[in-house]
Amino acid sequence: MTNISSLGQALDQIQRIKGMQSSLATLQYQLASGKKTNLFKGLGTDVIFSERSRADFTKVDNYINNINIADRRMKLMEKRLNEMKVQTRNVVSALQVQTQQGEIELESIGGLASNVYDFLVNLVNSQDGDRYLFGGAETRTQPLDDAGTLSTHLNTNFSNWLATTIDNQQMIDSVIDTAQLPDTVVGYSAPLASGNAKSVYVRTDDMSELDYTILANDPGIRDILVAVSMVKTMTQNIDEVTLDPQDDPLTTITAPGATMQEQNENYYTVLNEVTDMMVRALDRLDTLHFNLSQKQAQIAQVQESHQNGQAILLETIADVEDVDMNDVAVKLNTLQVQLEASFRVTASLQGLSLVNFI
Repeated sequence: MTNISSLGQALDQIQRIKGMQSSLATLQYQLASGKKTNLFKGLGTDVIFSERSRADFTKVDNYINNINIADRRMKLMEKRLNEMKVQTRNVVSALQVQTQQGEIELESIGGLASNVYDFLVNLVNSQDGDRYLFGGAETRTQPLDDAGTLSTHLNTNFSNWLATTIDNQQMIDSVIDTAQLPDTVVGYSAPLASGNAKSVYVRTDDMSELDYTILANDPGIRDILVAVSMVKTMTQNIDEVTLDPQDDPLTTITAPGATMQEQNENYYTVLNEVTDMMVRALDRLDTLHFNLSQKQAQIAQVQESHQNGQAILLETIADVEDVDMNDVAVKLNTLQVQLEASFRVTASLQGLSLVNFI
């Protein structure tokens, strides 16, 4: 039997079927992913718009991530400042209430000041993960080390004051004068004490950086630490402010002075100055808190702008890369019909013979 050669037609039909199968695979991918292609080269001339938009989106996303990290740290710093203010006000309120009554409960005030001081030290050394919040750029170095040098300094001068080796003003100066009481004695780290601690910035966009540094030895924080420690020293190192008639002068430690009035005046002159020191420091903390809030508002505005920009970039990327799902479904259905018809034609060609032809 002689067959009619249909090899050429069959090969041509096979190539058409392969082309349709390739188109079918592309349409199926588009239907499943919603994207025109899984390779940039498949976008043709639109690839430039896609790559640029994606690069810009990534860059903006990095800025948003920077802002999120800085915002989290500023919120932690803000919370710690608030806690410092609350604890310090507790000490100030307790002192003011008792001094207005004309007497002071040394034991209770001393216990309060001791507990508050320990709490303040922990607040100053607060961390975000393993990064210290109040150490400036020296985020791995603990800002404050309570090694006892501050307590030694205050106790030494207080003892000299009790012994009348120094007067009231000299006692006060030993507390408020940073030349007599340097940051190293307070317990601050070397970078902070030397003034070499660098600021902390957040890069918010291509052109802007925002400084949100609050150092642990800022005058507001430092003065509170020193003042609270001094209150602890003053209340825990004497038995009575003045010598009562029933007290034994040989065994009862009081404020310096020849009379009860002098003892009372000397003690409260120093204590009131220390209390005022805390009040001034609280005002400084309010300023730090306000500045921090301003910076949070600034980066929130920048972040909102970045998010709006990202939305526009996503629209650009979608216009270039995404497909119309309805259009894909129609094309897919049409191609399936064509492919089925092609398979039937191919099968018919394979079955042709001279006998069938005749």
